[in-house]
Amino acid sequence: MTDSQLKEFDPVAERVRQQLRTFPLKFRELGEGGKLSQILTAGETQTLQGPYVGQQPEVFTEQYLIEPVLAGLGYRNPASVEYDGTGPHFVRRPTTFRSVESKRPDYLLKQVDPALVCILESKAANREQKATRAATNDIREYIEVNAFCKYLRQMEHEYMVAIGTDGLRWTLWRSNLHTDKEEEVCRVDLTDELRAIAKRLNVIEGQTDRTADDIRNGIKEFVDHFAADRLPSVVK
Repeated sequence: MTDSQLKEFDPVAERVRQQLRTFPLKFRELGEGGKLSQILTAGETQTLQGPYVGQQPEVFTEQYLIEPVLAGLGYRNPASVEYDGTGPHFVRRPTTFRSVESKRPDYLLKQVDPALVCILESKAANREQKATRAATNDIREYIEVNAFCKYLRQMEHEYMVAIGTDGLRWTLWRSNLHTDKEEEVCRVDLTDELRAIAKRLNVIEGQTDRTADDIRNGIKEFVDHFAADRLPSVVK
């Protein structure tokens, strides 16, 4: 590795790259590489089906794709040995907002920044197609609920950060709780990177000339916007 490559090496991107391996490796274990190939094929609308993975598609996607990626981004699983009670971590199905919001987000990302409230909505893999962006639509509902935003203002938060994902496609929304200004900050698709990883692992058919460094570069925008140590500067 050259000096310039060493300078450009991003340890967070490398962690995310490693964590992305979890999803195709699980398909290898299940002997369902063909189904994974369908999900990762450009233009394919095939969604993850429960009978092939042995559990509910959304739960499977969370367990083997979304949560590993969150861990790579610096949001620890409270059940992991790395969690010491401090720092950014995720909470599944939080009841934090039950007094003001009948729904509850799939995840709350905690201890990211005192000024931010970060929630995440998840769907089964390949549910965030152009015409059917289910997780993103759910996220918009939180942003547009005045009572919910008013409650967050009273708790002295400045921004609500809302993420919608199916594990492949990630959309980041920001809402300024004092001005009620809302906007989409970033939308990233990790399908190409997952396809390259799956090919390198021989889980799906085909060859790829993309190296580990190429894959890290491919997820740079994603890491720069969604990583726990970078999200606050992106939003504020």
